[in-house]
Amino acid sequence: MKKVLIVSPKFPYPPYGACELDRAAGIEMLIKLGYKVYVITKVYSDEYKQTVRETAEKLGITIVSVGYKYLFLSLGQKIINGLKRLIQPWYWDGAAFEYSDPEIRAEVEKALDSFQPDLVWFDYTYLWPLYGSVRKKRIPIITRSINFEPRHFLEEDGRSVVNYIKFLPKLLTEYIVGKLSDTVCSITPNEAELYKKIGARRVVVLPLRGLPSGGAKAREARDHTPLNVFFSGSTYNVAHNREALKFLLAEVIPEATRQFPRQFIFHIFGRKIPVELAGYFSENVIKHNYLPPQKFEELMAMMDIAVAPSLYGAGMQQKIFEPLARGFPTITSARGLAGYPFKNGEHLVLAETREQFVSALGSLRDRNLRQELGTAAAKLSAAIFSKEKIEEIVKDLLKIIK
Repeated sequence: MKKVLIVSPKFPYPPYGACELDRAAGIEMLIKLGYKVYVITKVYSDEYKQTVRETAEKLGITIVSVGYKYLFLSLGQKIINGLKRLIQPWYWDGAAFEYSDPEIRAEVEKALDSFQPDLVWFDYTYLWPLYGSVRKKRIPIITRSINFEPRHFLEEDGRSVVNYIKFLPKLLTEYIVGKLSDTVCSITPNEAELYKKIGARRVVVLPLRGLPSGGAKAREARDHTPLNVFFSGSTYNVAHNREALKFLLAEVIPEATRQFPRQFIFHIFGRKIPVELAGYFSENVIKHNYLPPQKFEELMAMMDIAVAPSLYGAGMQQKIFEPLARGFPTITSARGLAGYPFKNGEHLVLAETREQFVSALGSLRDRNLRQELGTAAAKLSAAIFSKEKIEEIVKDLLKIIK
C-alpha cells in the first residue's frame, strides 16, 4: 500500500467552510483510493485535540496535531520574532513564518522517518518552510493552492503602498512553492495561468473537492409564488463575502422588492453575519445562521434561485459553484467564474450592477428559463466537479509516485 503524508493548516474537522470541506474531502478521497494516510495539522488549543483523536479513530489514520505558536505571543516574543523576520525576507510573509517553527518541523521529520511516505501533500503554499526536509529525502511534493495569495491579499485588503510592499513576500512564497513542488494544484484555470507565468514546474487544475454533486440531472423548477432566493456565504468574517452580503441587502433586495412586490423571499445562509446588518432582515429577508447539515439540506430543497455577487476575492468561491453544482439557476458576477466554462444565458445569468441583478431576478420568474439554466448548470458541473471527475484528476496526480 502506497503512503501519503498530508501536511495541512488548521484542522479541517468539523468542516464548516469551503476550505475545510476541501481539505477534509481530500483526506477522505485518498483513503477511499486505497492509500495509507498520515496527517500533520495545526490546532488552536488543546481543547481541539479530542476532536482530532475522534476523527483519527473514525477514519482509521494517524493524525498528529501541533498548536499554533505565533497567535498567542507576549509583546516581547512578538518583537523577537519581528526582528527574526526582518533579517530573513523570505519570512516577511507571516503565514509562512509560522511553519518555520521547530516543533512542526520535528513532527514532519519524524513522520518522514517513521511513516516513510511515498508522497507528501501540502495543503496551501505558505507551508513551504517544511519542504526542505522532504526534498532532502527525494520524496515528491504536491502542493494544493487554495488561491494565488498575492492577488487574494490585494483584493481582500486593498491596494496601497503598504500592501504592495506586503504583496512582494507573498509573491516570493508562490515562486518558491512553484520551484520546490513537483506539482502545484491550482484551484481555478485563471490561477493556473498565474502559476505557469511565475515558473511552476507543473500545474494542474484541481477544483474544490468538497462540492456537492447532484449528477447531471437538475432539480425540478417549481411553479409557485413567491420564489425563494438564497445567498450562502459560508462565513461573513471573510471580507468578500461580507461585502457581497452588504451589496445584496442594501441595494439589490430593496430594489427587487420595489419592482417585484411579493414575488420573492430572500434567504441569507452563513455564520457570523455582522450585527450592523440586522436592520435589513424582515419577514421577506430571512437570516439563517449556521445550520446542521440535515436542516440545511431541508431548506435547500425549498430554494428556487441562487444569487451570488462576487465583488472581489481570489480562488474558487463556493457561494457561486455550489449552487451551480446543485442545479440551481444562478445569478453571479463574471469575475467569479475564474476561468471555468459557464456561459451567460446558457448555464447561468451574469450581472454586475444592482440594476442587472434585479433584472436577472425578474427574468427568472419564468419557470422554463429556471429549468433550462438549472439543467445546463448541473450537467456542466457534473462534467468538471463531480466526485468521479475529481477522483480522476487525483489519480492522475498520484502517478508521480514511483
